[in-house]
Amino acid sequence: MSDLSPAAPVTTTEGWSEEDIALLQAFKDPTACKFCKRPSHCQQCNHELVPEPKRPTGKQDINTPRPDLFGQLPPPFPNPARHRDFQAACPPEPPQLGSFSVFAAGSIEMGKAIPWQDLLENQLCDLPITLCNPRRGEWDPAVTQQARNAAFREQVEWELGALTSASVICFFFDHATMSPVSLMELGLWAHSKKVVVCCNGEYWKGGNVHIVCERYGVPVVETFKELVPLVRAMLRTKGCIVDTKGELTEREEERDPQRSMSLEEAEGLLEGSLRGRQGVAIDRKKLGVAE
Repeated sequence: MSDLSPAAPVTTTEGWSEEDIALLQAFKDPTACKFCKRPSHCQQCNHELVPEPKRPTGKQDINTPRPDLFGQLPPPFPNPARHRDFQAACPPEPPQLGSFSVFAAGSIEMGKAIPWQDLLENQLCDLPITLCNPRRGEWDPAVTQQARNAAFREQVEWELGALTSASVICFFFDHATMSPVSLMELGLWAHSKKVVVCCNGEYWKGGNVHIVCERYGVPVVETFKELVPLVRAMLRTKGCIVDTKGELTEREEERDPQRSMSLEEAEGLLEGSLRGRQGVAIDRKKLGVAE
């Protein structure tokens, strides 16, 4: 497995856009809005950080790389060899699902989130799976987010279908975003026994995420370094075993240890990532909360 050590926070803003610089300053400013931490007028505290940026018109490339302001992703490293049957699916094309698939749920926010989905794809591409990535290449910010809007409905329906079909749902909460839709999706699928989460304490609703994960037994980690092995572990518990020829197999003795961990390893990793096993569980009986 590759070393996914987190990168150090950036120390230079050379080449950054004005919006990215303003966002970094907002996070560092102790008087900035603690509700949204965004470079805009906050309705919650009425604190204006910088003038509201003009909204672009027409289709925008939301896959343009964003600077990793806070070192949430590891530095570049060699990727594993791509499996011949690995597929990456993005809307609007219907995903061609094989035996196993992973849905990359989590922060997008019209391209404001760091491109964590690309890194996830690169780290899982040695497996014969389909990665469903809702972060499409282009999106028109003028599209109204209403059910009667055909383009918006197409995107949402694609995501709902892929979430339902996925073997594993992987959440990553970029703490420089708010990601309300990701919060909703976590609430929808937390009980499904196929969810893994990466969310650190800097995310504005990190406490809510951690308590939900604890309540429903969802494995959760705080760094991307820990997330990729967690996805692989969940796939293994769903029966994804790859042999030394790169084929799916049901026989443990044919397992390629470089691509598939043992069931015991997978279950141990998932159990170790439960919040209740990290020393943060509460006594629900004392609070009068039903199990």
